[in-house]
Amino acid sequence: MTESKGALRKAALLDAAEDVLVTKGNANAAMRDFAAAAGVRIGHLQHYFPTRADLIRAVLERTLERSLRRLTEVAGLDLAPGAAGGMTRDDSRRLLTALLHEHSELADVKMHLEIWALAASDEQAASALREFYSDYAGHVQGVVRRGRPDLPEDELAGVAAAIVSLFEGAAVTRSDIAGLRTKTGDHSIIHTAQWLIHGQEASR
Repeated sequence: MTESKGALRKAALLDAAEDVLVTKGNANAAMRDFAAAAGVRIGHLQHYFPTRADLIRAVLERTLERSLRRLTEVAGLDLAPGAAGGMTRDDSRRLLTALLHEHSELADVKMHLEIWALAASDEQAASALREFYSDYAGHVQGVVRRGRPDLPEDELAGVAAAIVSLFEGAAVTRSDIAGLRTKTGDHSIIHTAQWLIHGQEASR
C-alpha cells in the first residue's frame, strides 16, 4: 500500500530530526533548527509536531517500531507484549544476539544520548523518554513471561527492567565512545539476560 503524502512528510521530518540529533549533537536544538534541517518553515513542522516533546516522542516511537520489526524478522518471533507461546533457550539466544546488534549502531547511541541530555533539562522531553522505556520494557516483559510464565507480574516487570538496563548500559559502554566491546563481554551480556529470562534453567 502506498503511503499517504502526510505519512511521507512526517517521515521526512523525523529523518531530519534524527539527523540533527546524530550529526550535530545539539541536545538544545529548538524547533526552528529541526525545521531548517528538513528545509521547511517552522509552521509546517508544528502542523505535525506542535512541540519539541511531540517531535522527540515520535522519533523514539519510530525507533522502537523499527527495532521491533528488525528483531521480529531476525529472531522469527512475535514480540507483541501479549504474544502466546513459549521461549526456548535457542529462541532467547537468537533474540538477544539480534538485540545486542541493534544496540551496536553508533548513530542510534548518539541520538539517544542527545535525547537523554535534552530530557535532563526538559520535563516534557523526559516524559517522552519515560514513555519510550515503558513501551520497550513492556515488550521485554512479554518475552520474559514466555520464558517464566509462572512468575508474578511485578517480578516480570522487575526482570524486564533489569534486561532493559543491561542492554541500554551496554549500548553506551560497547560503543566506539567507550570502547568496551569484546566477544567475552558480549557472551556474558547474553548469558546474563538468558538467566533472567529462564531462571535456573539457563544455567543448565
